[in-house]
Amino acid sequence: MTKKFLTCVLMALFLFYPLAAEDAVKAEKNEEKEENQANTPFFKSLWQDEGRILSSPFRMKGKDFAIWGSVALVTGVLIANDETIYREFKEYQGKHKWVDDVSPRITNLGLGQWTLGAAGAFYLGGLIFKDKKAKETARLTLMTFIHTGIVVQLGKHLTGRQRPSWNDGTGSGKDDWHWLNGFFNRYKDGQLARYDAFPSGHTITIFGTATVIAEMYKKTVWVPVLCYSLATACGLSRITENTHWLSDVFLGAVLGYAIGKYVVKTRNRLGKLNIYPVANTHQVGLSLNYVF
Repeated sequence: MTKKFLTCVLMALFLFYPLAAEDAVKAEKNEEKEENQANTPFFKSLWQDEGRILSSPFRMKGKDFAIWGSVALVTGVLIANDETIYREFKEYQGKHKWVDDVSPRITNLGLGQWTLGAAGAFYLGGLIFKDKKAKETARLTLMTFIHTGIVVQLGKHLTGRQRPSWNDGTGSGKDDWHWLNGFFNRYKDGQLARYDAFPSGHTITIFGTATVIAEMYKKTVWVPVLCYSLATACGLSRITENTHWLSDVFLGAVLGYAIGKYVVKTRNRLGKLNIYPVANTHQVGLSLNYVF
């Protein structure tokens, strides 16, 4: 019970990161009056946003505790029932052969190379067709990929949760948390992926990517539907592939979505009205530039 309680507290901190980061941006507006966040250089943007994300638990406000406390509660309930849920997933999988056929393929969507490939495809398409939105989608996807990667590895290293496929090599689906012991043990021979369950890296990656694309192309109705459907299928496949518990997947999905939303909201350079002062020997005034 003590481990479960500590897990819920730690998990709640992770859940608070992205949403509180948005409020941090609002709170810091007075300090950043003269800075156009959307046009900040790429690596400077990464540095600033990662600092906001990682420090966001200390910037929480009343409504955030209510919203994310509810999400934390759901995750805690899932953690308490993960072993039972896992066995039910495996029972269903054993009765339906199509799951074995589809699961290994759909799960690959959460690999980093797929996200980088998607970003590359958007950027290349943007260059070829002179499409600013496609190039901006590529930039935001890459930023989100880096942020989700940092957050998920922090969670994995601190909690050391054992994958359901591991239990002294028996694969019996026993839920064990090794905390900082897992941090050190994971670097022993053959143990790297053993203490790597919480949260799901594939899920946070695919949901981050899906959210960026869905937000950038939300006026095309089928794009968000397709993006989130593929992301959900990928997340569930992590259970049928014996690599994650449902709570790992749920947390990864929430974090990926929240970080993706934060990046698009904060760093999207399209649809921005930029006002610049103009002063020369012939005129003094303001220049307005709207990027479509």
